[in-house]
Amino acid sequence: MDGRTRRWAGHREARRLELVDAAVVAIEEHGPDVTTEQIAGQAGVSRPGLYRHFDGKDDLQAAIAARSVERLVAELEPVWRPSGRPREMLERALAAHLRWLSEHANVYLYLKRNSLPSSGDSVESASTNVRSVVSAHVAQMLIDGSLGAETEPAVAHPLAYGLVGMVDAAAAHWLDEPHGASVEALGAQLTEACWAVIRVTVGSTVIDALGSVGADTA
Repeated sequence: MDGRTRRWAGHREARRLELVDAAVVAIEEHGPDVTTEQIAGQAGVSRPGLYRHFDGKDDLQAAIAARSVERLVAELEPVWRPSGRPREMLERALAAHLRWLSEHANVYLYLKRNSLPSSGDSVESASTNVRSVVSAHVAQMLIDGSLGAETEPAVAHPLAYGLVGMVDAAAAHWLDEPHGASVEALGAQLTEACWAVIRVTVGSTVIDALGSVGADTA
């Protein structure tokens, strides 16, 4: 690939990213039922002009999903550098995740409604991908001892994916029907539930020992 070709490819990729960011703004403004015309309008292009940069609606949705996952991981970046007591780390992680969901509820609901794989399709949905990214990070933190004690992979992975799945399901329901609960109340409830599951899974002796981990840096 010569220099001119590389520059052109870079320009096209930059333009795609601009259009994806415009699509996210349109979703935030118009909600999860946003139309392609509204996305194109936000981007300042025609509908055919929009699709000159994407291979159809599925490609556009996949790009929006990838960008959303990237932003969520960036939002949670401090969580991947843990400090303090394990329970406090869990509380901070849940607070950051729920804050992102509440601030970007329309984008999250768009991903849930529009990025589901078709029947027989093995490609992950956008919402499943978000869970997978977060779960993989949590599992690795359990395995490498970042949370205060090393956990066997055979235990860490089901535990991480189960916890993230529970949080995701509860948060998705809360977005639809909060039942008067604030995001802070939901975070506190989920912290208690997740900590109870962790305690049962790894054992109360380990949990009690973890109580002093990070006490000097909390």
